Amino acid sequence: MTNPTKKEVTHQRILETAARIIRRDGFDALGVADVMKQAGLTHGGFYAHFPNRDALLVEALDYAKRTSANTIAVAVMQQLEQGVKPLAAYIDAYLSEAHLKACAEGEGCPVAALGSEFSRQQDGIKQEAGNAIQVFADKLMALSNQTLNRADALFLVSALTGAVQLARNLEDPQEVTACLSSTKQHLLSIVNRD
Repeated sequence: MTNPTKKEVTHQRILETAARIIRRDGFDALGVADVMKQAGLTHGGFYAHFPNRDALLVEALDYAKRTSANTIAVAVMQQLEQGVKPLAAYIDAYLSEAHLKACAEGEGCPVAALGSEFSRQQDGIKQEAGNAIQVFADKLMALSNQTLNRADALFLVSALTGAVQLARNLEDPQEVTACLSSTKQHLLSIVNRD
């Protein structure tokens, strides 16, 4: 395996920064100058990596989709070691306070963080957003050992992301906990019927 070039390392740093910003603050909050400043780079260097802001948004959303699983993977693995079914472990970890905190910090699921904004974006971003939703549904189907059909997987995507979106907007910590735990209990009762 070869070491990444300086340009590849810089490109990665820009993507990480942009993905964090959009997941934490939304698409409109992302400004090229701010991304470059937060990445510790000059504004002028941006165009050596991306032709425009929209291209960065598409690639940052793809990066966020590919890396978001890392925020809950440890919790899922711990539960699997205790004999919990993969889909149940994922639901539990996704609807955890830790994942909610990760979302607030720009590290969580991009569908939960940005789902309400997808329809207002340019076509390239909308296409990548649709892909992120499909990948999420595919993941849930795989975790269920293909016992979930597509419609049920999309239902789970909507319930999981909706609960996280709602919880992010609640101010009362008790309501946040109630939102996450109630949704978790209902979903686990459905998936554990088998």
